[in-house]
Amino acid sequence: MANKNPADVTSFKSFLTFAYHFVHYSHILRGILLSLISLVVSGGLVFARCEGIPYSQGIYFSLITSSTVGFGDITPKTGIGQCISVFLAFIGTIYFGLIVAVATRAFTETIKESLHGQGNSESHN
Repeated sequence: MANKNPADVTSFKSFLTFAYHFVHYSHILRGILLSLISLVVSGGLVFARCEGIPYSQGIYFSLITSSTVGFGDITPKTGIGQCISVFLAFIGTIYFGLIVAVATRAFTETIKESLHGQGNSESHN
């Protein structure tokens, strides 16, 4: 029979707690998050139209630009394309900032619950 390490079980339980809180807080902010991702996708479509590239490449460009990675394989050639790129980078910064904030909140809640659980188990020993 396999020996289960209590730390492994606790780690998995902590992960599930974190995932629960992450989904919960993401759900609360779903309107904002969906609006921001809609702006990124529609910005990509407008960018593609202005730059004369396929829509799929425009969406790819918008996702890469909004994540602030910016590979450089697609670059804006027109002034309006450059303006859209700045807009996408700004929206992406807000979007990913919110994701980090949600993850931080979920992590904080997970730590609180973990510490609360340890306090209860120590008082029973």
